[in-house]
Amino acid sequence: MNEQMDLSQLWNVFKRSFVAMIILGIIGMSAAYFGAKAFIAPKYESDTSLLVNRKQQEDPNMQWNAQQADIQLINTYKDIITRPVVLQAVADDLTSPQRVEVKKAKKAVYGTRYNATTGVRENYVVKEAQPAQYKLKAAKYSNLTADDLAKMVTVGTEQSSQVFSVSVKDTDPVRARDVANQIAKVFEKKIATMMNISNVSVVSKATVNSTPVSPRLQMIALIGLALGIFVAFIWGLIRELTDQTIKDIDFITDGLGLVNLGIVNYVQRMKDMDQAIEANKLRSDDAEDVGEPGFPQRSRRRI
Repeated sequence: MNEQMDLSQLWNVFKRSFVAMIILGIIGMSAAYFGAKAFIAPKYESDTSLLVNRKQQEDPNMQWNAQQADIQLINTYKDIITRPVVLQAVADDLTSPQRVEVKKAKKAVYGTRYNATTGVRENYVVKEAQPAQYKLKAAKYSNLTADDLAKMVTVGTEQSSQVFSVSVKDTDPVRARDVANQIAKVFEKKIATMMNISNVSVVSKATVNSTPVSPRLQMIALIGLALGIFVAFIWGLIRELTDQTIKDIDFITDGLGLVNLGIVNYVQRMKDMDQAIEANKLRSDDAEDVGEPGFPQRSRRRI
């Protein structure tokens, strides 16, 4: 049989496989959607924005040069944020108990009075100074390392912009927010010490985002649909290529060069030859009883 296929044959394969393509497409889409939803943990993203900008200069030319220098520094800052010098400090802060100020310190209150003996006005303490009060707060998280943070953190920038963002993806939306805010806080302090310049400030803090960013269930469902349709079509194509039956009478005369002696119509398969003979005999007996042409009429007289 000819192994080459033309467009008409492909169209026939498509028509014969259309129902299977729909069924397998729906099955593939459902399996991909519910499988991804059940076996892939959703991830949530939180991001914080930081501004790189030093103090304003009086000279406009110097101000423009300072802005360009800050933009160039962003690439350096991106590398520093993802280094252990920052991430390890963030991991330590999030996994260690923290001292939290619960009451601010108060300065002493002084008053003045006139000393009649010395003739000098003297200061005296009206209210004693009160130190700040702190309490130890338990660590937010127990197992978090710098390597774990490196896999969660990405830094994004825009061309010719002094603002860059720190994005954190995690399976816990609250932890993603806490990590992003802590990175911004630690980096702002570290960079002032390392670069001996204080030109980084937090523009916006990270918030809890309850909408997962991955997995993209709709995209996965579409991929499952396309894969199911493709499998059904390939299955139909393989059936067509491996089908050795003759579907066209012209193939016998043109392809094989044989002579067409005639056509035998389809004969229903007989499961039991004895049953077929008995059925034929009964039909013959019935025909004789009613006196059909070609059969002598039987006498129904009693003896």
